[in-house]
Amino acid sequence: MPIKHLNTICNYYNISIDYIFELTEKEKYSTSKPDINRELMANRLKEFRKENKLTQIKLAQILNIANGTIGEYEKGTYLISTTCLYTICKKYNISADYLLGKIDEPKYLK
Repeated sequence: MPIKHLNTICNYYNISIDYIFELTEKEKYSTSKPDINRELMANRLKEFRKENKLTQIKLAQILNIANGTIGEYEKGTYLISTTCLYTICKKYNISADYLLGKIDEPKYLK
């Protein structure tokens, strides 16, 4: 399911994407914004990648996607795919809602 549709469902049921991904038992964040912030998402993905000392090529290999796709996500050209977002969040314990610009805290979970 595309991330924008998952976001719509989460907003409808007033739950976080982190909860749907089973990253947290907390159903919602009081400071959550309803919309995905594409510019913030792009910046946070790039920041995450650099914090973890990953090149775009290495992250693309981890996600099993084309190298250029990471660049397009980091420019905000495309919203990150649900599968890629889920993989990053599960592997690195980072909040999906944070990466999508829906919340500012918490950044890392567990």
